Amino acid sequence: MNAAPDRVDVLVVGGGPAGTAAAFRARELGLSALVIDYDDLMKRIRDYSKDKLILPSFGGGDKMSFPKGGKLIESLCFSPIDKDEMCACWKGLYEEHGIPTRIGLELTGLEDDGEGGWRAAVWNHGDQAEETLAARFVVVAVGRGVPRHFDIPGNTEGIAFRLADPADFVGQPCCVVGGGTSAAEAVIAVSNAKAAAGDKTAVYWSYRGDRMPRISKALAEVFFEAYVGNGNIRYYPLSEPAAVLTGDDHQEYLAVRVDRRQMDGRPAETLQLEFPKRACIACIGEDLPEKLLEAIGSPLVTGGPKNKRRVVVNRYLETARPGVFLAGDLLSQAYLEADDFAGDPAGFREVKHRGNVKSALRDGVFVAEVMRQRFDGKTEIEVEIEDAEEPKPPSVVAALGEPAGRGAPPPASESPDRAVADEGAAFLVRLLPTGVEENEYPLRRNGVTTFGSGDCDIAFPSDSTLSSSHGSISHGEEGFLLRDDGARNGVFLRAAPATKRALADRDLIRAGRQFLRVVAGDGAPALVHYDPSGREVGRHELSDGRPLIFGRQAPDVTLDAEDTVLSRRHFAVSIEGGRVTIKDLKSLNGTYLRVRTAAPLEHGDEFRAGQQRLVFSLRGGAVLDPGQPLAAAPAPTSAVAEAEEGPAAPPDGAVTVTFKGTGRSVPIGPGQSVCEAAEAAGVALNAECHSGICGSDPVRILSGAENVVGPPGDQERETLEDLCELEPGECRLACLLRINGPVEVEIL
Repeated sequence: MNAAPDRVDVLVVGGGPAGTAAAFRARELGLSALVIDYDDLMKRIRDYSKDKLILPSFGGGDKMSFPKGGKLIESLCFSPIDKDEMCACWKGLYEEHGIPTRIGLELTGLEDDGEGGWRAAVWNHGDQAEETLAARFVVVAVGRGVPRHFDIPGNTEGIAFRLADPADFVGQPCCVVGGGTSAAEAVIAVSNAKAAAGDKTAVYWSYRGDRMPRISKALAEVFFEAYVGNGNIRYYPLSEPAAVLTGDDHQEYLAVRVDRRQMDGRPAETLQLEFPKRACIACIGEDLPEKLLEAIGSPLVTGGPKNKRRVVVNRYLETARPGVFLAGDLLSQAYLEADDFAGDPAGFREVKHRGNVKSALRDGVFVAEVMRQRFDGKTEIEVEIEDAEEPKPPSVVAALGEPAGRGAPPPASESPDRAVADEGAAFLVRLLPTGVEENEYPLRRNGVTTFGSGDCDIAFPSDSTLSSSHGSISHGEEGFLLRDDGARNGVFLRAAPATKRALADRDLIRAGRQFLRVVAGDGAPALVHYDPSGREVGRHELSDGRPLIFGRQAPDVTLDAEDTVLSRRHFAVSIEGGRVTIKDLKSLNGTYLRVRTAAPLEHGDEFRAGQQRLVFSLRGGAVLDPGQPLAAAPAPTSAVAEAEEGPAAPPDGAVTVTFKGTGRSVPIGPGQSVCEAAEAAGVALNAECHSGICGSDPVRILSGAENVVGPPGDQERETLEDLCELEPGECRLACLLRINGPVEVEIL
């Protein structure tokens, strides 16, 4: 605890991000400040689940920047960081800079001191006595802080209202209730804990909406990795807790209604799942500390365009009591703004407020600037918060160095054709982490299209892992070429599955969260393995003969058994004819190679830049021959031949499956699955496990359903419904689909 004067310029109530920023900026502006908290600095972040990563844009507002200030405020800006590391770091900053703090004090009321300041009544939990603190200004930044409880029959005590340790939910099915970001985080953390422990039970996600909750961009990729990689997340829309019941074992269970059917002439039927209370987490939000707000003279008011109960402040975040400010999560997700607190609340403006760390820091800096101007006697207050430069996240690629031999960026065309969207045009298609196509961006003919986070043809300004000018795609006589234009995090092109590709010295491989550098100098070739932070963790010598298989549980080299983005058998590396070659083993999430000079693109090629997954697409799927103009792109030779002559006829009497859009009709032998027959014939499917678990090879049956052998089993039905979001029956998994007559399918 750092000592504070008897009377301070600023009393800050709450040692979270908003309160910390207010105190730090006040110090930078020459004001004395004291921070008090009834529990501890950074309490809320401290109480997050173990190993939680704190994301700057958690809670939305991805385009929001950190606030600019002096060195103290600059020290609060961060890239994704472990929650315990963040708490230790920020507490260290308090000590290093001598910011006065007192822990164990709880604000209970405010009284005007008659001298333009305030006397704050506080309860000292350590001494069990009341104290009074004097301050010119007061900033209340205590967060929402009061967990919301279920309004259902039965005793809800014992249900967790936050996730402390995901390991507590390993060993039995558990339920997370809620549709917000904290619920998504709990689902991810428990899913990963179960997968790491080898627990086959699932985490069930219940929420009232009719579709999967919208995951914030900050969490989208890690959620996708858990959802697909672990395969243990079950979600139930249109469901809700119904009651707490006592079972035959005299234990209490939370009953969650997951389906309710109403039929004419029959009573309604309800299906519910029951979970032990200790296996449930209710992430249903928090309520505002109404008693505290009333005690400091700032009660909630019903008003605004939606006639909702909200906190009310003016445009300086000041309450009806001059010199008393609210900041941080007290204002989330919306507050009312008044020009005249005595006016009609129906005319108050409703202001949306992001509940993330960046927003809280901006609040703290803002109110400190207002207080400084008030302290100086200014009557016209003007504050404009500048944006700080975003901290650069640790880059494993930067740590490993720039690739040797990278070509210079292509010169911009002096008068490139404008980007077009007509038939035969080329596009980049952006994929969401779930694999859904989110948007498409047209590419220039006979010119260059740039992409990055800055002033580019295709810009993703909210992606802090992209360089301002990250990469480009050029079109000319050589076709379409993908280039890395000096990006600190590189451009990675996905290797075609089951196809060998030669590697050169210093080539960089990305698989899951792991990176491997090819070392093929004077000595024996090897792969040097780096973890996600860029730390070298192993070296694997290569030799002629049998290839080495790498993966999460590979027979030769296990890269990281905890990296669920890796497939069990992810890729193989071998030496053939003195050259190192790599082959992706149809891994679920792909094997990527960093682009060093220029990489030719073909229809369907996927690459990663920063957090973006982008697919190169030609309208109609046509592949350009070098030198052919874009509008006249011919179909591939094999497709042209099949269009003229028709697909090769299967043997007489053979059972066949026809794949729509490929021109292929494939014979199926006795006992073969559609997937096995397709792979044997060279038809591209993306199956990994061949047991109906990974959900990577769904097909839709277009005709011949009467020739399908048997209905989908429980495992296949569950995978189709939960993982693929497809209707079982009409859709099947190719690895489990067997037929005894002609069938036509569409690859999904």
